[in-house]
Amino acid sequence: MKKSKLIVLIMVVFSLSLGGCSFFNGQSAKKQEMIQIAESKKAKDVIENLLRQEDPNAFTDKGVIKSYKINENSLKYNPMGGLIIKVIINDDNNLTITTTLTEESDGKFEQNGYVISGELSDELRGK
Repeated sequence: MKKSKLIVLIMVVFSLSLGGCSFFNGQSAKKQEMIQIAESKKAKDVIENLLRQEDPNAFTDKGVIKSYKINENSLKYNPMGGLIIKVIINDDNNLTITTTLTEESDGKFEQNGYVISGELSDELRGK
């Protein structure tokens, strides 16, 4: 009786660990897909256009926005469609723009709404 319980317990533990590994592999693949989309040329073009819209002098000496990077840890799919991307400005985690990118039927990306952090908004207004 003890031997059969031990065998069942070993099988249950093995099954759970196998299921857990496949779950994490699926999550990792999903994360890599999101990073690939966010780092694509099409996505970067949309993000840079958004940044120039907010700061016409972006990426120049006169502009507030000198550089940007995508926060890969905050990437997630929007339940309503699209990919939510948080953009960090000038390597300052307090200066951010968060936007949702969606892919149109022609394959181009479009940003649908965005949120600017208070600190970045103040800098853009010259406060």
